[in-house]
Amino acid sequence: MLQSFDYRGVTLEDGPLKRQFDSVREYYLRIPNDDLLKGFRQRAGQFAPGTDLGGWYSSDIFHIFGQVLSGLARMYAATGDPACRDKADYLLDEWSRCIDADGYFFYTRHPNAPHYIYDKMVGGLVDMYVYAENKEALVALDRITEWALKHLDRRNVYAFNSGGGPTEWYTLSENLCRAYLATGDTKYRDFARVWEYTDYWNLYARGDDIFAKRPDGGQTRGYHAYSHVNTFGGAGAAFRVTGDPAYLRTLVGAYDYLQSHQCVVTGGFGPDELLAPPDELARRFADTHNSFETQCGSWAAFKMCKYLIELTGDARFGDWIERLVINGVGAGIPMTGDGRVFYYSDYNPLGATKFVHETGWTCCAGTRPMAVADYHALIYFHDADSLCVNLYTPSSVRWQVGPGAVTVRQTTQFPEGQETMFQITTADPASFALRLRVPGWLNEPMHVSVNGRAVASEVDANHWTSIRRTWRDGDRVDVLLPMKPRVTRFCPELPEPQALMCGPVVLAIQASDGILPRRERENPLKALQPAPGEPLVYRMRSAPSVLVRPFYSIGEADPYFICFDPAAPTRIGHRFVIFHPSWNNGGRFRFTNVVGATAAITFDGAGVRWLGYRYDDGGRGEVRIDGKVAAVVDQYGPGRDLPFDWHIDGLEAAKHKLTITLLPDKSAASHDRYLNVVGFEVVEPR
Repeated sequence: MLQSFDYRGVTLEDGPLKRQFDSVREYYLRIPNDDLLKGFRQRAGQFAPGTDLGGWYSSDIFHIFGQVLSGLARMYAATGDPACRDKADYLLDEWSRCIDADGYFFYTRHPNAPHYIYDKMVGGLVDMYVYAENKEALVALDRITEWALKHLDRRNVYAFNSGGGPTEWYTLSENLCRAYLATGDTKYRDFARVWEYTDYWNLYARGDDIFAKRPDGGQTRGYHAYSHVNTFGGAGAAFRVTGDPAYLRTLVGAYDYLQSHQCVVTGGFGPDELLAPPDELARRFADTHNSFETQCGSWAAFKMCKYLIELTGDARFGDWIERLVINGVGAGIPMTGDGRVFYYSDYNPLGATKFVHETGWTCCAGTRPMAVADYHALIYFHDADSLCVNLYTPSSVRWQVGPGAVTVRQTTQFPEGQETMFQITTADPASFALRLRVPGWLNEPMHVSVNGRAVASEVDANHWTSIRRTWRDGDRVDVLLPMKPRVTRFCPELPEPQALMCGPVVLAIQASDGILPRRERENPLKALQPAPGEPLVYRMRSAPSVLVRPFYSIGEADPYFICFDPAAPTRIGHRFVIFHPSWNNGGRFRFTNVVGATAAITFDGAGVRWLGYRYDDGGRGEVRIDGKVAAVVDQYGPGRDLPFDWHIDGLEAAKHKLTITLLPDKSAASHDRYLNVVGFEVVEPR
């Protein structure tokens, strides 16, 4: 139905996407080649200069070398930067010299996930051939595939690998189909069929409940989120190879299910990396700070939506791309020099921060360069006589229309402004349709004018509005995308909590004490007051210290909320508690076993509840209110993650200070003396 420009012909103009892309390209170009190759050379018995990169890279855990090749090849196709191609060519040539005679190609002799790593290497080699025009990539692809045909485990166990099956085998078919489409070699097509995830895909094609009992008696209550979205790329590629409509039904059914049941306002999904039923989703979003595997999850969704737009011609699938470009991978923070990446987005309702993963060179460090390179392939699509605009962002595209070429340049401050302008450059008049995606978030119809004259902006069945005419050099199209703040569900599957958005932008709430007053939660739109001269930034009228701003503008370690429950008690998350000293960060809580360690908060209310868990290694803490001992609390319990409740009521309705101190004595049954703090719940005066 439509085609992307496949990285070529699209240029990012000055704006947030270009700045992020340029930063990522520079980062990956700086990684020393010898460091990337060191383990391969050591395994092959060659001279191996350089430094171990450490983290998952040196440990051969979900190894990202193939993804680095993919990212460099795609960045070269997008920009023509010879530094990207030269680096990728050198890495490929030197890595190829390390392949064993039988085709063994891994970083070490003990890769943790051979199927995953083979898949990424196939993708990297196909990209090197398609985007960097490296013909030697096909020689290496043939060699490693001969090894894989003989050695990869084919048990293909459903979902969580019960029975000891291979890890993420169900993502292999996409890149093998791409290898077939690039080469015509049926070996890759036939091998792709081995890895098709038919039992899982068919649940979406039929509209079944993915958590219900299956005909074979099996039942899965949680799926690894990223890989179980990434697998849909295999369905899209299989449709390209076969034309079988069942694959397309899978894609459409999966998209609709994910949007209705799993995706939150940012476009993210998978708290603790799980697709889960509603009750489990609610619990995990409330507990975890690992809310969305951002780089990998965004990349999987980009691919899925690109297939859907191309195969159906429907612009509605671009809405998910837009949300993730703005609130997902586009809202991240920079990587550290040792390869630690913005792995998880944090949506915890008790308070959140942006942080990088504690370990370097994780899987998300592999998908990051591919995801930002993909910006070039997601903005514009085309058919024979239509140019389709999917994303509103500063950019230009050069497109061959008949015998001539047309350049369309988009200038905009969106989403911080509601206007975008398109300028046409063409040597000769050119007849085609300019089609604009009509976003689902518009609060009133899109306004369109050509050379200053308003034109009709009717929306067709595929969610585009079209302007078909003969275009001349200098023609200008102005578009207004009306949007205003609104309250929406954080997750469509859950009635609470709620979130604030403006158009596709998620708004984060920043309160210096970690508390959003109840009156502001009950009617936040009424409370918002625009900050002069700061687009999409607001203050709360009755609480000027509370700032509301785009999630993408939040910096590292700055506390925020992106969801709130109007009916819930006022809560203070552990991110806003003062700990001293020696408290460890367990993600959903802080914990310590150091006698004398303290945790303190100041709260305004008539009581307070300590949120945490009981464990079989729990200890005892002394609780003081305003300096006076209020209780000695024991967190011992005969198990793990057991319910815990301690609260005090009847205090004077005023400001109070609460301090918890870990005591040396403990229950005789406890294995240690740990205390944990998830947060606190303030009892407001009646």
